[in-house]
Amino acid sequence: MTDQNRHVYLDTEFDPRNPTLPGLLSIGITDNHDVPAEYYGINADADLAALIDHAFICDHVLPYMPVVIERDTTGTVRTIRWDEHHPDYARVLPPSQIAADIAAYFPGENEPELLANWGKDDLGYLHRLFGNDWAAMPPGIPRLFTDLEVLRRQLGAPKPPVQLADEHHALADARFNRDFHEHLLRFQAMQRIDAGELAQELYTVMTAGPGKRPAQPARPAGEPRPDWADLTEAQREHHERVAQKLLARLDIRRPQDSR
Repeated sequence: MTDQNRHVYLDTEFDPRNPTLPGLLSIGITDNHDVPAEYYGINADADLAALIDHAFICDHVLPYMPVVIERDTTGTVRTIRWDEHHPDYARVLPPSQIAADIAAYFPGENEPELLANWGKDDLGYLHRLFGNDWAAMPPGIPRLFTDLEVLRRQLGAPKPPVQLADEHHALADARFNRDFHEHLLRFQAMQRIDAGELAQELYTVMTAGPGKRPAQPARPAGEPRPDWADLTEAQREHHERVAQKLLARLDIRRPQDSR
């Protein structure tokens, strides 16, 4: 079962060349509560030495982590080691502890909806903390996720505002995923139209010019169609029944250029 009232947002930082647990660098989680429940863990078993030749991680990810990067006079990375004096060093935990913390973050039997951006690897590392064994994984941990970029494209929504700071910090990115989802929900709400409004718009279109039209409630021959405001309750109900049928059959959205 899914906890439909809670949305959880996930991000991980990782070495894309290493799909095993030492490839996981950090994990960040937040949710949609008024006071969000948040978790940030850094993998004590991360293979730091393997990152020396990965320029992007050294330049964009590791500056947010409790590590010391030593470079030679040419700027080439020579060593990477943990910085025990960094304020986030207390978050450096063995994978077993991170797994236990995450199990506590997802209590109960119901999975909340999990959302991530370009998130297949994020979900993979989350499950890898539990040996990729769904039978052994606590029942509250989501087995599936909704990809925010896929959802954006399905909705035809514009891209979200640019993340201005802390990009590639796992918890900051999880918070941005929450903002991204809120952006999509606002866009989706703009596209919704109820049966009464749709009925009125259909009626306006049908009375705008000649052409074949569906059967209308009876009216005297030659009498012009009245404005929507002048229709009887029975006539409006007729159009709303038509609209309800259309809404049940079709995914009707406002044109994107109307926003």
